[in-house]
Amino acid sequence: MKPEDAIAKLAEDIDEWFEEGRSILFVPNRFAQGRAIERGVAIVRKLEQIKASALKSLRSLITECASAPDKERMASLIKAFEVAAKLKSALHDELLDTDGEKKIVLLMNDIAASLDTTSQGRAALAELLGRSDSRVRAAAGAHLLINNLMPEHVIPILRAIDERNEGSSAEFTAHWALLDWELKQKTASIDNGKQKA
Repeated sequence: MKPEDAIAKLAEDIDEWFEEGRSILFVPNRFAQGRAIERGVAIVRKLEQIKASALKSLRSLITECASAPDKERMASLIKAFEVAAKLKSALHDELLDTDGEKKIVLLMNDIAASLDTTSQGRAALAELLGRSDSRVRAAAGAHLLINNLMPEHVIPILRAIDERNEGSSAEFTAHWALLDWELKQKTASIDNGKQKA
């Protein structure tokens, strides 16, 4: 099972546990309360195992591909970025796990930095803009736009994601990438105006 699917399943388990546990915790049955708490702890442990395993796999992929030929290295890093984008969004959208999400974001930054050492650099992420998964498109677009790469191609993609107004991680990523880019454009325009004066 893919990490993001496993996280979605855990989110369902948590919802089910919460619904069942809410009534059990108010009944004076210590045995039932203990079992409900044990189940909750097991769910949390499973989540931590999934996150640790996914992070370990992604980190080892980055390390292992370091000595690969340029083309293979780029392909591995792009795949790692794609998986990380899905995992980041699943942690946020399914569980509001901001600590886990932050770890994945930092890993995605490492992947992008590793791409910088390849022949195409971060521009290789443009391949992900055509994916059907908006989480992947938003993450790739944000990394490209932050580095002012292909804004004419990236901005319409991010705007389309941002305008869906569904409150997802993909929308949040697109929105903030666009705001950052617009702020940089305004700042550059002001700086250029000061230099002319």
